[in-house]
Amino acid sequence: MKLHVSIYGCLVLLCARLTCSSEMYTSSVLGLVKLLDIENKFVLHMKEYAEAQEQKLETLKIYLKTLERVALKSKKEQNEFVSNPLQVFSLIRRLREDWPKLQVLTKAEVGAEQLQAMTELLDLAPTKEDMDETLEGMDRIEVTYDFNPFDIAKGLLNGQQFNHTLSIRDCLAMARHKYGNKNYGGAFVWYSIALKREREPNSFTYDKVLGGALDGVREQFARMRILKDMTENEPLLSEKQVRERVDKILKSANSTALDYFVNELLEQDDSYLMAEGKLEKSKVTSHHVGCRDQFPKRTHLTCRYNSTTTPFLKLAPLKLEEINLDPYIVMYHNVISDSEIEEMKRQTVNMSNGLSAFASWNQSQPARVVARVKWLMNPTPFVERLNNRITDMTGFQLQEFPSLLVANYGIGAFFQPHYDYVTTDRVRVEDNYGLGDRSASVVFYASNLEGGSTVFTELQLTVRPQKGNSLVWYNLFDDDTPDPRSRHSVCPTITGSRWILIKWIHSLPQTFAKPCQARPAQPTK
Repeated sequence: MKLHVSIYGCLVLLCARLTCSSEMYTSSVLGLVKLLDIENKFVLHMKEYAEAQEQKLETLKIYLKTLERVALKSKKEQNEFVSNPLQVFSLIRRLREDWPKLQVLTKAEVGAEQLQAMTELLDLAPTKEDMDETLEGMDRIEVTYDFNPFDIAKGLLNGQQFNHTLSIRDCLAMARHKYGNKNYGGAFVWYSIALKREREPNSFTYDKVLGGALDGVREQFARMRILKDMTENEPLLSEKQVRERVDKILKSANSTALDYFVNELLEQDDSYLMAEGKLEKSKVTSHHVGCRDQFPKRTHLTCRYNSTTTPFLKLAPLKLEEINLDPYIVMYHNVISDSEIEEMKRQTVNMSNGLSAFASWNQSQPARVVARVKWLMNPTPFVERLNNRITDMTGFQLQEFPSLLVANYGIGAFFQPHYDYVTTDRVRVEDNYGLGDRSASVVFYASNLEGGSTVFTELQLTVRPQKGNSLVWYNLFDDDTPDPRSRHSVCPTITGSRWILIKWIHSLPQTFAKPCQARPAQPTK
């Protein structure tokens, strides 16, 4: 019992310190859905505000219409008008009684209630971190999968055409993001897309409200091209020196020469411009290759029914697909139903920000939010049923720590290459409260989506997610030492909502189910 209390206390403390800060909408599709509701409410209040303003304007117009009369241009006409007591009476009464009231109407803050509501909604707007993560997600999708940015701007993703295209301002945001990341080639491409696009209808009105979309963009476009060339051709120069030289070149260039340079570049076809922003081959990692599904295909692997792990499987065997034999990786098919997935989601209210690492780990980069997560700690029928199924799949006993972790990823969200074992340069073994290292990992895929594959970078192996299936692999050798071949990553989500349920199986409670054994001697070369 003490062990359970320690573990739960640790998880609650971890959540309080690391993952329960203000919600990042971009960390999950669940969060992004909330933004739709916020924008819908904002639009509704804006319409009500505009209608109130229109009603006020219409009232003024109606009153002014009652005052329409033939223009009195000459002194004679004016004298005749004010010589009529009826007209003079009405004139004086209007100026004395009506016009002050009309002035009150013109000064009245019509739509104040709607303005207040919109102000409150803006307090719920995405933060700078949300905006940055959205840009990172879009950039990650483009670079990881080697997508054509011209296609992305036109609404074409992974061969699927959507009925939404990126606006000029969207493209400029992508360009500025890449510039900030010193990806001058990528920024050059996105600036070119913005400059080549037709202006949107009513763009003049948008520019009056939002500022000129293309102001200064031609010069920035030229700057990116020169920066890219100088960075490649002058590798010994510092970033500051490169930018200073480029600034000097642009300041010395006259407007005619700059226009000619820009026009000449924009006349090039899209393939030429795209080649300028392509990721250098030296920067293409095994993670990229795996996400692009370019690893060699495996052979001599089998599919079969597992009926031997537990006695229950003799009655209801599980469909097993071999993914890799050493280390052992298998996929179980149809092991979580649609109704169970909905039951799982109903238990995941108040999800927290899930981080890529613990703050105590020796990380070269700070931990970042990668998803919204929820620990299912209460012994519900769902948790008990899933743990029994994991036992049927693996033969492991899970009574020591039955909790399950649910995660929902946002668009473009990923997990960089990492190990699931935690004893090497990451966290002390005693921090696992007597459970030992993570001997095995079990991931249930609870949604269909594009992207989101699991890539074993050292094994050159890609596993695509499929709703209802579960992936099982070992992180340790038989002697309980870390197996570096278990290094894996998660590819960015392209479209869809990535729901997963995770179970880490620790080694010490499995002492009798999986006794520690010495590794066979490796053959000498």
